[in-house]
Amino acid sequence: MSNEQAWQRIRDIADLAVGARSRIAGTLLQTPLRRVLPNSMPDQGLEVWLKMECCQVSGSFKARGATHFLSRLMEESAPRGVITYSSGNHGRALSEAAARLDLPAAVVAPSTIDAVKAEAVRGAGAELVLVGPTTDERRQKAEEMSQERDWVIVPPFDHDWIMAGQGTIVLEAIEQLGKTPDHLWLPVGGGGLSAGCAAVARIHAPECQIHVVEPEGSDALARSLDAGEHLRCESPQSEADGLLPQSVGLGNWQVLSTAGVISHRISDSDLLSSLRILQHQNGVGAEPSGVCSVTPLLTSYVGESSETHVAVVSGGNVARDRLQRLLASS
Repeated sequence: MSNEQAWQRIRDIADLAVGARSRIAGTLLQTPLRRVLPNSMPDQGLEVWLKMECCQVSGSFKARGATHFLSRLMEESAPRGVITYSSGNHGRALSEAAARLDLPAAVVAPSTIDAVKAEAVRGAGAELVLVGPTTDERRQKAEEMSQERDWVIVPPFDHDWIMAGQGTIVLEAIEQLGKTPDHLWLPVGGGGLSAGCAAVARIHAPECQIHVVEPEGSDALARSLDAGEHLRCESPQSEADGLLPQSVGLGNWQVLSTAGVISHRISDSDLLSSLRILQHQNGVGAEPSGVCSVTPLLTSYVGESSETHVAVVSGGNVARDRLQRLLASS
């Protein structure tokens, strides 16, 4: 894809996101924008706001992309069922979106899926199929089931409808803030959230600096940006279980590599410190993946006090016993 084509895709996703807002309105929530207590951060002069996707329907931002995708799909066809591959949050979001439409659904997930996410998938009436830990294994099984059943695959991140749904976060945040932020902080897994939000920010907040944050043990995007080509992380590992793809989607990579994002890697130690800071000092209940974007701001970042930062807290689906273990760890 040429640079000109990539920029056209960014514009197209931003346009789709504007339409997606009306499609998801009334079904999903406009999540709160909440300021971080200044004494929670090493730089207490920073103005940091959290876009609280942990408060969204289905417990994460994934409800936006899944709901938008099904809305578009149902206008274009009459699917017999839908299937996806997911570490958990997208699977839950798709299951619940499909249930609202009385549409059969199946989710292929890793055997290590968080119990809360597994229970939510089954609770929505979807079939849960467990396979090995890698994205490739999940995708392969989903493709096999899709062919056998003639069901439509709803990809977890690498699709313009998904990216546009996630990009509605930025439109809401700008409206809630009353201005465009100087900095936008986004977690990176497969890249649907980060690419969708980056596309919208580039069009609607062109001066905003876009930061993308990954765990050190699952840094496919950072490796790709360093090398200038789309690379994989063969054995991703982190407590941020929602951010462990072996690579960002190709379409997501095309958007992110063009949008001029600033890449950050974080340690699991800093990730868990952020989890504790948000929980104990700010009363924010998030899953480990959910605090990835704000971790640099809570642990090491020093900036200009006149600038405004918005960080997306991407989800809050985590079993209580696991959360307590993580909060107690040192």
